[in-house]
Amino acid sequence: MFSVTEEQFAGPDLVLRAHLAPWDRPILRVGTAAITDLCLLDPQGLEQGWSAFRDWCDRNEVGLVVARLAHERIAESGFLEARGFRFIELNYRPLVTDLSRFPSEADLAIEPATLAEQDEIRGIAQQVFEAGRLHLDPLVGAEIGNRRYAGWAESAFHNPAQRVMKCCLDGRIIAFFVVEQSTPQRCFWSLVGLAPGLAGQGLGRRVWQAMLAQHAAEGMSEVETSISSHNSAALNLYVSLGFRFPPPAITLHWCPRGPLRPD
Repeated sequence: MFSVTEEQFAGPDLVLRAHLAPWDRPILRVGTAAITDLCLLDPQGLEQGWSAFRDWCDRNEVGLVVARLAHERIAESGFLEARGFRFIELNYRPLVTDLSRFPSEADLAIEPATLAEQDEIRGIAQQVFEAGRLHLDPLVGAEIGNRRYAGWAESAFHNPAQRVMKCCLDGRIIAFFVVEQSTPQRCFWSLVGLAPGLAGQGLGRRVWQAMLAQHAAEGMSEVETSISSHNSAALNLYVSLGFRFPPPAITLHWCPRGPLRPD
């Protein structure tokens, strides 16, 4: 379920690489795909490779395609927008180093989440994300976005490349982190959530610091994550924690079969 097969669609003047995202199909109830690379060799003759990609989408009943392009790929972005793609967000991948400077929090316990806690963490994920790319896309919407975040958190318990960590206060789960090990010294926070009703109380910063201190204790020195440009609260938090922000990627969506239906 978690592996992908990349396809290449090439014409004389275009090379496009993409893969299906089978983990999203049960949630979105249509096929989904991601464009991983797009190279325009000659803007005057691009339709052969694009037609092959469209046919592939039709065969696989793809209802949503996401493309992420480096921020300077303006020609490629324009090519996709001319064929029905819509700009959704800028996506940032901030990175922090020197984790030893973050203090642990004596009253916060960071531990691996258990399978028995899967439903609780799924419930948190279903409620607390409002600035995700699916939420902000009027052809997709918040109901589908909430369902996808819930499925994302649940699937992380069964993904061998991920682990789910919880932060507890007085025995209650107040936050969770889906963590991927990029290298022995670096990890990636794939999904992070603070329980409903706790935002705006200063608790988020303490939880994030406690998690960074936990990673330092595990021998790691770098943490990377992913943030939408629409999530200003998260952007401010990560800046305050000393994360460095590289240039963003452009996120575009295409719904070749029209708006997605939540039912």
